[in-house]
Amino acid sequence: MVGVSFYEAEAYAKWSGKRLPTEKEWERAARGTDGRKYPWGNDFDLKKCNTFESKIIRTTPVTRYPNGISLTGCYDMAGNVGEWCQDWYDESKSEKVLRGGSWLNNRNFAQCSIRDRCHPLGRDPIIGFRCVRTLD
Repeated sequence: MVGVSFYEAEAYAKWSGKRLPTEKEWERAARGTDGRKYPWGNDFDLKKCNTFESKIIRTTPVTRYPNGISLTGCYDMAGNVGEWCQDWYDESKSEKVLRGGSWLNNRNFAQCSIRDRCHPLGRDPIIGFRCVRTLD
């Protein structure tokens, strides 16, 4: 799902019995415990994600890049769509954190450590979300 505001993504997650990830959870799922630069390792590979270098110019199905999954088994942690996180970007609390880059961003924005931001009411075809569930 793309083009939804933070609040719409949050409402969907709650409705489905889940939630949006914190920035720390998102980064752990993407980088693993060894601090890798991309979910699959430290070298960029355009065959493992949908970024500007892919020249697809749109979102792709989540399972399109099976070789780009993270150590935790998550698809599309680099590229495809920037993903809303629960955290505020800074102390002004005017923008929410986005992680992962998108099809419109280059390889630098797809690095696991890169943070982006958007106003929580913002809707954009390069912004989406993933839901997480707290295990009991």
